[in-house]
Amino acid sequence: MRPTIARSAIRAISRSTAGPSVPARAVLASTSFRTFSSTTLALKKNKGPNVKSPKQKLKVVEDDEAGANDDPGAGEVVIADVLEKTQGKIEKAVHWAKAVIFEGVERGRGRVTPALLDSVRVQLPDGPGQCHLNAVASITTKGNALFVEVWDTDATKHVESAIHGANLPGISPQKTGANTLKIPISRPTTEQRAEILRSLSNTVEAAKQQIRMARTDGFKHLGGRKSNGTDEVQKLVDDASKELDGQMVLAKKEFEKA
Repeated sequence: MRPTIARSAIRAISRSTAGPSVPARAVLASTSFRTFSSTTLALKKNKGPNVKSPKQKLKVVEDDEAGANDDPGAGEVVIADVLEKTQGKIEKAVHWAKAVIFEGVERGRGRVTPALLDSVRVQLPDGPGQCHLNAVASITTKGNALFVEVWDTDATKHVESAIHGANLPGISPQKTGANTLKIPISRPTTEQRAEILRSLSNTVEAAKQQIRMARTDGFKHLGGRKSNGTDEVQKLVDDASKELDGQMVLAKKEFEKA
């Protein structure tokens, strides 16, 4: 067979068997592509809001380790410190009230004693704070009067002002010299004793208010009313209030005797 005839036969066979041609653009359009991601589909489905990031996991571990190193007695130390400070505040209020009650009872009895001025506190211009009257003057008795001799003449007016400011029933200083004050003490009348007793009741109530404030501070430092240690704080408050009530009962009995 001639080469020309053979080539013609091959072309005829190819045209009869080949299907319609598909353009390359159509092939590309029909192919779907998936966006690249380094995370598998399974991991994406399983990841929820409760899954902690590496930083969160590290924070949890650090917290656990910190808690493990806590001193088991640290809480007890804090409670003891709060109780000590609260007790100090309460004792200060009780001591002040008892001193005033004692003075009131002595005054109600009509006794002339330097103890009548125990609650007087003097504020000097160049002083760091208030000081007891005994720190700046001497107090003596003569007949039915108290005599206050101020050591520094310049402080006399401050001492006189402090005695007036103490609001002690029946106590009224009179200046008799450059540095001397006289305080006549007469036997109190029935009305004066009643006034003294009312004043003592107000003193006790003021002391109880200070005690309640100490309790509030104690509760706050312990973390609230339901925290550990609050029962001990409340017991301190109850005991102090009971002691003050007892002092007032005794004072009333003394006034009845006068």
